[in-house]
Amino acid sequence: MAKAAARGYGIKLNYDELNEESISKSLNELLNNQKYKETAVKVSKMFNDRELSPQETVVYWTEYAVRHQGAPHLKAHAVNLSFIEFYSIDVYCLIPFGSKSHFAIGNSILRTLQNAGHDVTVMTAFPSKKQEQNYREIKLTKIMEVFDRGDEVNPFIFGQLPAIMTFFLISKMNTDVVDLFMQELEVQKFLEEDKSKYDICLFEIFMVDALLGIPERYGCHLISYTTFAAVRWTDDMTGLESPASYVPNPFLKYTDKMSFGERLWNSAFSLVERFIYHFYHLPNHRKRYKKYFPDAKRSFEEMYKGSSIIFSNTHVSSSTVRPFMPNVIEIAGIHMKPAQLLPKDIQEFLDSATDGAILFSMGSFIQSKMWPVEKRDALIKAFGKLNLKVIWKYENETLPNNPGNIKISSWLPQRDILAHKNIKLFITHGGLLGTTEALVEGVPVLGLPIFGDQKMNMAKTVLRGYGLQISFQDIEEQRVSDAINELLTNPKYKENAMTVSKRFIDRPMTPQESVVYWTEYVARHDGAHHLRAYSTQLNFIEFHMFDVYGALILIALVIMYIQFLVLRAILRKIFKRKNSKSENKIKKN
Repeated sequence: MAKAAARGYGIKLNYDELNEESISKSLNELLNNQKYKETAVKVSKMFNDRELSPQETVVYWTEYAVRHQGAPHLKAHAVNLSFIEFYSIDVYCLIPFGSKSHFAIGNSILRTLQNAGHDVTVMTAFPSKKQEQNYREIKLTKIMEVFDRGDEVNPFIFGQLPAIMTFFLISKMNTDVVDLFMQELEVQKFLEEDKSKYDICLFEIFMVDALLGIPERYGCHLISYTTFAAVRWTDDMTGLESPASYVPNPFLKYTDKMSFGERLWNSAFSLVERFIYHFYHLPNHRKRYKKYFPDAKRSFEEMYKGSSIIFSNTHVSSSTVRPFMPNVIEIAGIHMKPAQLLPKDIQEFLDSATDGAILFSMGSFIQSKMWPVEKRDALIKAFGKLNLKVIWKYENETLPNNPGNIKISSWLPQRDILAHKNIKLFITHGGLLGTTEALVEGVPVLGLPIFGDQKMNMAKTVLRGYGLQISFQDIEEQRVSDAINELLTNPKYKENAMTVSKRFIDRPMTPQESVVYWTEYVARHDGAHHLRAYSTQLNFIEFHMFDVYGALILIALVIMYIQFLVLRAILRKIFKRKNSKSENKIKKN
């Protein structure tokens, strides 16, 4: 009843308040004040507006548990932790990102909404270069200056940097992105447009927080999204505290099953990350928010925690079981489309691979031509031992010492190749998009992770039993050969890949349907503020209950002090009596 009263469609009377006057007053208020009926109808619409009815949900998930042999992958590893392990000291942690893999997720969400009939405007450094109905592009050019600088950085060297330094560099880079973004002439023109034009603003959560001033300026509902595993910033934005005991930091290479040392480092790193984020990164962006949006009506903090919905590029089947708030919706696979026909040369090459074929790609950022010679040669020699054919995303026209079974190309339709019947193995850097595509097709994976979330993605793949990984330092001919042979000859990897693929695909709604439903849900329910936890409005002390614990400790100390005073008084009385009796005896004697 407290919830009904708080929602505004009811009045609560305590038992000791029940009398004729209070009941009559409450009934008259409920019957004569229209707001209670209006609020009740509004909440009723929210309650009934679900993906599935409760009955359909019961049937679906009951059958799901049967289909997937009890669905053990839905159980959090937390159930296996002792009290001490679970409560390990929780030592605290817009879209304009010039990376094709990041753009792929945001663009997929927008394309999904476009296909649903909605008007879409996108600011992008990767324009499609063609006019389309209900799809408008604003081309960005300046922000690529930051990433052009990055071309000078060898990713294999970058990957050897300590995780905390990588975090610092990403923060600095994205702060530069904000400044360059706001200098874009097209952005300045956009900001002068009709401010009542947009209903929804889509925003990538990736350390460009100052740009939250754009959705604030337009007064539209904010929907955010993450392109990789949910980060601790997502927790901050939704008012959640994920236990470091079983929720791994995406900058590390852990899964939910961590040893004591791993939990210790996960906690320590998350604490340092949070300290840097709150005392270095956020102040820089708070300052830029005020600089670029001086007339903002909502504060930086309000916008930072103001997302109606957060779309997360994860799914429990391939990720780890971890807590999420109701306004966090998993949409892993949103970028995937049905497999298309392959170019003629690739189709013929794969069709001729009667013993099978391997796809090798290090993604859009890491170029294979940048491989150190000794590492590249180790891979070539290992591939040369195989009866299988290898198709390699390689950015040069020739491959030195090609044994004859390797086809190279500077661009490959990765998703479509993985769907070919002769593909037996995918060798990858461990990017989330590529590993997801392999997972959907049930293809085992050999990971050569370099940096970022790649190491964690591959650790999860190994944990799920459909892949192996080799660290960059350990890449040598024999290790690569052994790993490939194990993955090709041991049927468990293919079986596990098919099992996880079935779990990944088995959902009540597709990622595209989820995006459309929840975006329209936010519009229907005026921002869906009821999905946001009140914890987003608590300060640090209130959220972590330091004030409550302090009060409890103080009360305990007061009680202990009172007990001490009472005990001292009793003891004094006892000893006073004894002393009095002793004195009387002495006097008598």
